[in-house]
Amino acid sequence: MKSIVKISLFCCALVAVMTGCQKDPMASASERTGWKYNDPNQGFFSVKSEYVRKVPAGMVYVPVTSTVIGQNGEMMSMQNNNVKRRASASGFYMDMYEVTNMNWREYVDWLSQVYKYDPFKVVVALPDETVWRKELGYNEPLMNEYYSHVAFSYYPVVGVSWKQAQAYCEWRTDRLNELELIRNGVVTFTPLNELCELVRESPDSTENILFSTKHARDYAYYQAQNSEYGPDLRYDTDGDEDVSPREYGVVIDGMLYDAACRLPTELEWEYAAYGNPSIHGNEYYETHSYPWSGAQVRDLHAKKEDKGKFMANFMRGRGTVVGQDMNNTLTVPVTYFQPNAFGLYNMAGNVNEWVMDVYRASTSPVDEINSFRGNKFESDSVYANQMIQKYFPNLDEISEADRDSMRRLMIAERGFTKVGGDFRDFKDGDILSSLGDSVLVYKDATPIERANMISNTARVYKGGSWKDRAMWLNPSMRRSLEETKCRSDIGFRCVMSIVGGNEFN
Repeated sequence: MKSIVKISLFCCALVAVMTGCQKDPMASASERTGWKYNDPNQGFFSVKSEYVRKVPAGMVYVPVTSTVIGQNGEMMSMQNNNVKRRASASGFYMDMYEVTNMNWREYVDWLSQVYKYDPFKVVVALPDETVWRKELGYNEPLMNEYYSHVAFSYYPVVGVSWKQAQAYCEWRTDRLNELELIRNGVVTFTPLNELCELVRESPDSTENILFSTKHARDYAYYQAQNSEYGPDLRYDTDGDEDVSPREYGVVIDGMLYDAACRLPTELEWEYAAYGNPSIHGNEYYETHSYPWSGAQVRDLHAKKEDKGKFMANFMRGRGTVVGQDMNNTLTVPVTYFQPNAFGLYNMAGNVNEWVMDVYRASTSPVDEINSFRGNKFESDSVYANQMIQKYFPNLDEISEADRDSMRRLMIAERGFTKVGGDFRDFKDGDILSSLGDSVLVYKDATPIERANMISNTARVYKGGSWKDRAMWLNPSMRRSLEETKCRSDIGFRCVMSIVGGNEFN
């Protein structure tokens, strides 16, 4: 028996030694060819082996899950358009709070300073404050002050369409990544008033003037070419020596965030809203109607002074808004109520929230892993061009004719770029809920039915709001609105996908 134990311990120690020995060689040299990495005398491959994940400001980690989602209450008078099903979602980061008026004012102010001579770009970003106006109600104070007054700075922004929310996510991604390049000394900060003048002088060259994640490498190269250190020099990642701008692809490698800010998918939002289901297993979805423990809208488990308080902001009777009773406002500050188990605030009530998905009457025809409806991919030629820009950073050394030949080769012979297309109608399953391209959709529909058909631009929103009854606070409930429209009870929050393994591994 002792000999078996000794052998087992020896094997474990041997495995541990072998595992430990594999780490350094794999980081410094190829375990397949033996050539060293990052050594100009013995190797040819420059590689970044160390990796530290960046956590986006204001976001918390929502771990990977495989669980049951879908309608978990008996809504006898309503259609069950979120069928119960098993689904898996990859881990992601999510904003702790809804995007606030302060956040949106920061966005609009940046646009106002940079596009001072192009006010159209500012106008399209302004929230619609008239969403507060009512024919039979006096909401003028909210219309005039809700977005702009300092008293409402930390209240959720409303009057923002799905398309505007998407634009904000793109802008936020650019600002996050631009700051990383500035902090690492790759580019220098340029005051916004100077950027404004540069944009006015060269309106067709904004890709080299204003940072965008999509053209990050081109931007870095342009900054290096025009830096005070001359066209052939720039700082490297360590700041201790100069590097030719021809190596700029290596210089910014690993500095940018892994993914872009975006709206959450319906699956991500619904899972995140419930908190951590692993505590209760799949029964969590069967017995919990809201993002907190229990099926009541009041806190029955708190200490004496807090017991019986409402857990969210909603309409609990005709004209009786929880927020108005508790805080003298319709919406409430984004930190007003307690967070759920993931640390996310107001996943029920306050304002509904946009998600990425295109609305359909049924959630059945979607994938079991990272389910989502709304995919619309770039065309083959555009995707091929992006691949060329990604893997051949020195495009100025490749002729346009050669680039065209490379694109044709990738599309015609390789075939792997053939992913372009609009898949919002893919496996729709309900022809009356889709506009589609076929006249058969309209064959038997009345004019009223045609006017009310769900289009490919109708987007899902979830969560319930200050003006909704308690049943809409259930995370499984879903409604839709055209992506260009907005309301006084719809806001949003951002997420960012995690690339690679679990954050805690």
